[in-house]
Amino acid sequence: MRHPGFQKGSKPLLALDNPFPMELPENLFGDKWAFVQLPFSAVKEEISTLEARFVFGAGLDLDLLGIEVDDKTLIPGLAVASSRAKPLGAWMNGLEVCSVEADTARASLILSVGISTRYVYATYKKTPVTTSEAEAWEAAKKACGGLHFLAVQDDLDSDDCVGFWLLLDLPPPPV
Repeated sequence: MRHPGFQKGSKPLLALDNPFPMELPENLFGDKWAFVQLPFSAVKEEISTLEARFVFGAGLDLDLLGIEVDDKTLIPGLAVASSRAKPLGAWMNGLEVCSVEADTARASLILSVGISTRYVYATYKKTPVTTSEAEAWEAAKKACGGLHFLAVQDDLDSDDCVGFWLLLDLPPPPV
């Protein structure tokens, strides 16, 4: 909006669509997954130790994005466990992981990578309980302004991550 040629109300030159999710490449499969939450203070600690512990992942510059979150706010996330967590983390690190969303209509989790690639990351049996859990997870994301995370671990009960990505739901920009 600060660009000298900006014209408010003008139509975008190119529309980016939200493509139908594709089948996930087999090297990106995890064994198990779970919806989880961490206080923002723990999320910041995990991000700050990415380089020190040689963990795969990425953070976001929340100051640049203008996002302010209280340290006690619970940030929703997706924990993925795999017996081959390090290779999975390495493969995920090679992608531009953008966001994870719960598609309750299709009982699946959608992984968005890059500007226009979407994968069916996981599926679940559609029941009133699982649909309610997915809706609650999406509502928690919305309450945090779209902030969420993806954690890759050896085991879902582990406190250590092999990969950790801080993610943000953003609408595609008009181009």
